[in-house]
Amino acid sequence: MKVFFTVDRNDTLQEDQIINLTKYIDIEPIKLQEHFDFLFPNGVSSHGEQYMVRGDSYAKFPKDLSPLIELLIEYVRRSFYPEKPSRFQSVFAFDNYEQAKDFKYRYSDDKSKGSIWQVEANNFFKADMNLLSLGNSLLEADYLAHLYWKGETIGNPFWEYLLVPPVKVIRKVDG
Repeated sequence: MKVFFTVDRNDTLQEDQIINLTKYIDIEPIKLQEHFDFLFPNGVSSHGEQYMVRGDSYAKFPKDLSPLIELLIEYVRRSFYPEKPSRFQSVFAFDNYEQAKDFKYRYSDDKSKGSIWQVEANNFFKADMNLLSLGNSLLEADYLAHLYWKGETIGNPFWEYLLVPPVKVIRKVDG
């Protein structure tokens, strides 16, 4: 197993925990439950819950377009790179503590919230988080999404790892 570092912004991780996908059976109305089951029959990670089930990303529409970017990225993956792990079914991590710390301070509204944990996973995908953008046109947005799933970059990359569950939580590093 390879060791990574993840930021627990919701303070839900515990030592020796195994992170798996979660199936939801209480989505209303039933038509949305059926659609969810069609898209994710094995369930989703906490990221998938946040964006697909609850629809309460850390920042809201229209100020933040991250939910729209997540949907675009997912459909490009489904259409062209189905062998890659879904972001909605992944645990996000970094290959070193400093990158996890950088992420925590770059993307957290409350810098005092969240902790960094060491985790292990067998299956993962490395991609440049800086490509998660709509760019200046639909063509550029699509191009960036394809680069993301190819594992390529066009500048100064900020590498993230999509860990495929099960992911084992080893220990709390800080926070």
